[in-house]
Amino acid sequence: MRTPPRAEVRRTLVEVLPATVPGAPVRVRTQDGLLAARTVARGAVNAEVALVATGAVLLGGDHVAVQVRVADGCALTLTDVGGTVAYDGEGQACRWDVDVRLGAGARLDWEGLPFVVATGADVSRSTDVRLGPGARLRLRETVVLGRDGERGGRVVLRSGVHDDGGPLLVEEVVAAGDRPVPGVLAGTRVIDTVVDLRATADDEPLDESGGDRVADHRVPTADGAVTLRLERGGTLTRWLGRAAHLSPLHRSHPVPDRPAPVPPVPPLARLEHA
Repeated sequence: MRTPPRAEVRRTLVEVLPATVPGAPVRVRTQDGLLAARTVARGAVNAEVALVATGAVLLGGDHVAVQVRVADGCALTLTDVGGTVAYDGEGQACRWDVDVRLGAGARLDWEGLPFVVATGADVSRSTDVRLGPGARLRLRETVVLGRDGERGGRVVLRSGVHDDGGPLLVEEVVAAGDRPVPGVLAGTRVIDTVVDLRATADDEPLDESGGDRVADHRVPTADGAVTLRLERGGTLTRWLGRAAHLSPLHRSHPVPDRPAPVPPVPPLARLEHA
């Protein structure tokens, strides 16, 4: 199936930079593509930015590309204004690529809204993250096969998170509503995932032994979600179900993990509208 060449891609950029004057809020630089980025709030070290579609996405042949850059010591909260539907491409595939770079001690929180793969859609969705020393990532991705009454299309989900010590998470999931594979979704249509990862700090030795985490790497919870304790620390928590609104993975859902020293983020200073 045909996808547009990279030269035609309109990238969305969100970049958080330190303030140029002591006591001033961080600077936010944005560029609109198929998604528009709108600054909601800024604080001394943190910013909140909303992403909203500039038109109907995803159609056949669309390529959404999002670049996120957070400088050393800064923090960013990304919010989706609405969910996304990948429509029947009538023979054309579509792509959704996210590229994240976090500086030393930086943090990104992104709780994405549901990504629906309609019947007839063929989607490739990738998330590539590079963490600087001590950086922290919390990312939620919810994928739904089909709208109400549909079986859903095909989706390939690729995730890669690395720091200077190597990979923290590398995963590929392939699912198709009209061609279910035993042992993948078990008859469900919602894949809800929260990853919570922290890069090794410069002064923190790498733990290559795995310790007890290898023997206790899969922790089921009472609400049906499963938390995987990753070899180098951090967690991946996943819930499979029949409807997105039934998922327990909301912001208050506890994700068991080793404590990670994250500096307190001061309250957001809301931007006043002129």
